Amino acid sequence: MRTLLSLLLFALLAAPGAAPDLPPDAVAAWTEMAQVQSLEARFVQVRHSKLLSKPIESTGTLRFARPDKMAWAVETPARSTFVMDGTLVGMAFPDLGVREEIDLEGNPEVARLVAGMMIWLAGDADQIARDYAVTWTAGSPALAVLEPRSKELAAIIARLELHIGGSPLTVQSVTIHEPDGDRVEIRLSDVSFNPTLPDGAFTLPAGG
Repeated sequence: MRTLLSLLLFALLAAPGAAPDLPPDAVAAWTEMAQVQSLEARFVQVRHSKLLSKPIESTGTLRFARPDKMAWAVETPARSTFVMDGTLVGMAFPDLGVREEIDLEGNPEVARLVAGMMIWLAGDADQIARDYAVTWTAGSPALAVLEPRSKELAAIIARLELHIGGSPLTVQSVTIHEPDGDRVEIRLSDVSFNPTLPDGAFTLPAGG
C-alpha cells in the first residue's frame, strides 16, 4: 500500500496558473482517454528495491469512475484495499484487522497524495502540463515520460513512464521511478471500459 500512496502524489495544493504546452500527440491522447467515464482492470504490480532480495509482486483489481472515484484492491500476496469516493478515502488490511477512513477536507497532506492518482488514471492534460515536463515518443504503444517540475514533487517521484495504447487509448503500464533508485512497475490487463460497476464498488468491504 505504501507504493500506491507514493503514486498518489501531489496536485490538490499546486499553485494555479497557465499550464505549459504539452506535445500535440500527448494532448490528443489524453483528450481521447478523458472520454472514458469508468473502467475496471486487473493489475500486476512489481516493486524493485535495493532493500529487497528479490522483487515483490502483487496482483488485484482496479476500478475507476469519473470524476473522483477509485478502488485499488490487492488480492495477493496479502489482501489490502484502498478506496476513494470524493473527499472520503479508506484503507483496509483485513488480514491484520486494520481499517481506517479519512476525510480529505481535513487532511491536506493525504489530499495531495490522492489527487495525483488522476495524473495517469484520469488523464487531466492541464494538470499534467502544470506539474510535469512531458516527453512523448510515438509508437504502439506510445511512451510518455513525465518528470516533475517542482522540487516538492521530485522529492517523491523521480519520473513516471507511461505506455499508452489500445483502442480506446488507455495507460497499459506505469513505471514509477523513486528518488532513491527504487522503482514500481504496474501493468494493466483485461481492461473493461465504461462497465456497470457493482454497488459499493468504492466503499471498504464489510469487516475489513
